[in-house]
Parts: sequence; C-alpha cells; structure tokens
Amino acid sequence: MNTIETLEKRKSIRGYTSQEVEDQKLKTILKYGNKAPNAGEFHMSVITNKKLLKKINDNTLESMKNSDNEFMKQRAAIPEYEPLYGAPILILLSAPKEGFGAINTACAITNMTIAATELELGSCYVVSPLAAFESIPELSEKLEIPEGHIPQGGILLGYESEKQIPGKPWVEDYSNVNYIE
Repeated sequence: MNTIETLEKRKSIRGYTSQEVEDQKLKTILKYGNKAPNAGEFHMSVITNKKLLKKINDNTLESMKNSDNEFMKQRAAIPEYEPLYGAPILILLSAPKEGFGAINTACAITNMTIAATELELGSCYVVSPLAAFESIPELSEKLEIPEGHIPQGGILLGYESEKQIPGKPWVEDYSNVNYIE
C-alpha cells in the first residue's frame, strides 16, 4: 500500500474485537509515533491492563454524562456507548504543560493512526479519556506519567469489530479552504 492509499483507507474505528495486537505491530506503531514532527518532548503510556482500561472507560463515561459539553453528553447517551469502544490498547500521550505538547502529541497520534492503518489495525484518536485523568488524578501516577507532563490525547488500537458506534460520516467538502494568490 502506498501513502495515499493508506490515507484514503484510514478511518476512526469505534468498535474492536478482543483479539490481541501483535507485539511487533505495536512496536512499529510506537516507532512511527516517535518519528512524528515535534518541537519538544512527549511521553507515551501503553495501557493493556483490562481492569485499568475498564476503570478509564467507566470514569470517562461518567465524566461525559456530567459534562457541560453537549457533544460529550450526546455521545454518552448512545445506548451501549463505551468511550474506549472495547479497544484492547489505549496509548495515552502526555507532554509538559508549557510549550507545544498538544501539537507534538497530535502529530505523533496522527503518525500512529496512519501506521496502524498500514498494518491493518483499527485506530481512533481520542480525547474524551482525558476526563478520567481529571477526575482521578492518581491515574497519572499509576501510569508513571513524567512529572510536569499532562495527558494531551490518546489513540485506541485493535482489530475492527463488525459492531461499531456510528461516527460522523466523512464528506468530501473543501469549504474550509481558501487560496491567496
């Protein structure tokens, strides 16, 4: 597959099987997360512990239900909604509070979603689990997030399930582009 084909095939997966991701595929995805353009440091915490994933999922769902954000409330109200979509892996990216942490981690996550697609894995860029870290500060300690870093975003990884939580369909629309000549 070439890069353009991979980008065309990439989509957010909102439903995963319980099949484990092979170590070599995970290492490859982490490698390309580290190869992303960046302007500073960031840290990746790979979470595969089922009990911890459940705790993050459940706390995220509760935070979404109680959110002031209407989109979050609507998502949480979907029957059988699970914020981690049953993914066997959550990679949480954190970075220093100051600087370009959000940009650095976004670039890394983008690289990882493209690598996952190339490796025929499903992925989803997520920010809703950050709510779990706000409501349970000891989670950051449990994940050994470096001092001075805060969670910035995450990526879910796994094999795509037939059962999916619907997302916004992609529409080819370039109304957000203008040209200055």
